[in-house]
Amino acid sequence: MTFDRWIELITLALAVVAGIYAAFMVVMKPFTDQLKEIARSMEHSSQRIERLFDSQNSMHEELIASKGEHQVINQRLDNVEDDVRELKSK
Repeated sequence: MTFDRWIELITLALAVVAGIYAAFMVVMKPFTDQLKEIARSMEHSSQRIERLFDSQNSMHEELIASKGEHQVINQRLDNVEDDVRELKSK
C-alpha cells in the first residue's frame, strides 16, 4: 500500500470515530443533563444535612449549658430551703 492510501485509511478511521463520538454525545446529552441535576440536588441535600448536624450540635451544647445552669439553680433552691427550715426551727 502506498503512503497516500495509508493517509486515506487513517483519515477515514478518524472520521468514523468522530462520527461515532458525535452520535454518542447526542444520545447521551439528556442523561448527562440528568446526572448533573442529580449531582446538584445531592450537593444541596448534603448542605442541608450539614446545617442540620450543625444545629443539632449547637442545640446539644445549649442543653449541656442549661443543665449546668439548672444544677446551680437547684443547689441555690436547696440552700434556700435549708435556710427556711433552719429559720422555722428557731
